[in-house]
Amino acid sequence: MNTASQNNTLTLQLNTARFIPPGLGIALAGYFLASFFSHFYPFTYQFILLNLLFQAIGWLVAFPFLTNVLPHQQVEWRNRWMTILIVSLSFFLAVSAILISWQFPELFDRELFFMEPARVPLFALVTILSTGNIFILRKLSFSLGILERLKENRVLLFLRGNVPGILLATFFLATYLIFAQTLNFPGFRTLDQFFDMDISDWLTRFARVVPQDVSMVRAVHPAVLLFLRPWVWFFAFFLHQDRVQAVFLMNAIAGAGCVFLAWLIVKKACGNTVYALLFASILGASCAHLLLGSMLETYIYSALALLFFFFLLQNENTSLKATVPVGIVVFGITITNIIQTCILYFMKSPRIKTLLKYVLLVVFVTALLNVIQVWLYPENARSIFVPSNLLNEQKYGYNPFDLSWRTTGRFSLMMRALLLYGIAAPKPFILTRELGMIVPNFRTFQITGGEFHVAGYAGLADITIKFWMVILLVSGSLFLVDLFKRPKHMALSVGLLFCLGFNFALHMVYGDDPLLYSPNWVYALVLFVAFSLQKWANHKWLQLVLTIFLVLQMSSNLMLIYQIMKVSAPFYG
Repeated sequence: MNTASQNNTLTLQLNTARFIPPGLGIALAGYFLASFFSHFYPFTYQFILLNLLFQAIGWLVAFPFLTNVLPHQQVEWRNRWMTILIVSLSFFLAVSAILISWQFPELFDRELFFMEPARVPLFALVTILSTGNIFILRKLSFSLGILERLKENRVLLFLRGNVPGILLATFFLATYLIFAQTLNFPGFRTLDQFFDMDISDWLTRFARVVPQDVSMVRAVHPAVLLFLRPWVWFFAFFLHQDRVQAVFLMNAIAGAGCVFLAWLIVKKACGNTVYALLFASILGASCAHLLLGSMLETYIYSALALLFFFFLLQNENTSLKATVPVGIVVFGITITNIIQTCILYFMKSPRIKTLLKYVLLVVFVTALLNVIQVWLYPENARSIFVPSNLLNEQKYGYNPFDLSWRTTGRFSLMMRALLLYGIAAPKPFILTRELGMIVPNFRTFQITGGEFHVAGYAGLADITIKFWMVILLVSGSLFLVDLFKRPKHMALSVGLLFCLGFNFALHMVYGDDPLLYSPNWVYALVLFVAFSLQKWANHKWLQLVLTIFLVLQMSSNLMLIYQIMKVSAPFYG
């Protein structure tokens, strides 16, 4: 065999080999997608068509990324072992979600993610046949000359530049969706039992078709039904009108969206892929996001909107036509969060006149949306124009000036909640008789006999939170140094710090269990730390330190999820 023939044979072997890893990934994703959708489309022909569709989409997405020379890719990936490690950790988090949920068959429907064994051979056959898609795409790309055009496509360039972040968000999406199946207990009344979340009420508000069946929505959420219920309709269209699963999917997508936005924000700030992946993972695996990305409430949507608002400001999109629509979403979901957008807006663009226009436009449009929400749901949506609807919120208030043991206890609780609880889960109080209840109630505080008790840490969680406190201390010190050296460059970091202060002040005087509201500030805390440490973003030692913390954080927070399932299974199975 001559040299040219040998080179052609080697090239063909290399080109074939490069399709194996993405092929396995597409097959794995196709398995879970086929299992999930076959729950809604059970017939065999539907199963086959869906498999063909998922496999075709998978190869269509993967093909543009497989056009570079393979040896170059090998060298590139050898230098990205930290990237692979962090993305793999998010994958193992999803695997852990399955392993934990698998132990509670009374809560977790295994058939949602694992197809019937009798269908596995059919799935394997369809998968093998679908590999022909790559050869069809390859031939078309050369014959029609579309490859060069694809390389200049803006959407494709964005996807190509954010592959690690997309994979990370995808694995977090899977984690949240799996836990959503086991932690929301459809069919049961679950109000104020898990850190004061109103799970069953929000499931009713989003999942019910008839407006009259939607449970009461307080005035502090002036347009939440208008913003979120249409998305339930959209996802339910693809899930054979299963609105409960559509709600779970919507919630998980919001959580994954937070992870992806955190990746974009930190990546733009420091330009380091590993560093951005680490802090996006720390946000996604935080106690706040692991709970609220899985359990139904509104605060994960608030976090998503606030992160997007921050993303706009970071990218110099400070015009009213960019900020007002996002501000309307933030205000329409929870009215108090408009303050956070004002703080960030002012720190980025300190023009009082523009800020006043922003506030007036956001309030005016949201007020109109509230009128529409009340019109559509007259029996259940509360108007912000009726003073008693807002004054009724006083029952959740505290008097910070009475200087009693309650105020001291609330101060201690809020300091821990703001800096610690949202990152790593404490050991919760599990109350029953203390509250006159039969079902267990999870709390981060307990008031008994004139004493205010706050949740603490033990075991692995104690190690994790002490690790985090060291990271916070170093971050705060670096922030102060940079603030004195280059104050003009610290505007957004200062804004994040003020947002933390606002949340502390607000929840000193208002609210139930602070872990419920923690997504409102955990985004700011994580970004503050990421920005403070970014001068060391390229240092491998810091990346390894943060990776160790991430492993500890994931482990300790999964322990809380397991505990919730174990305690709840006898009551909600």
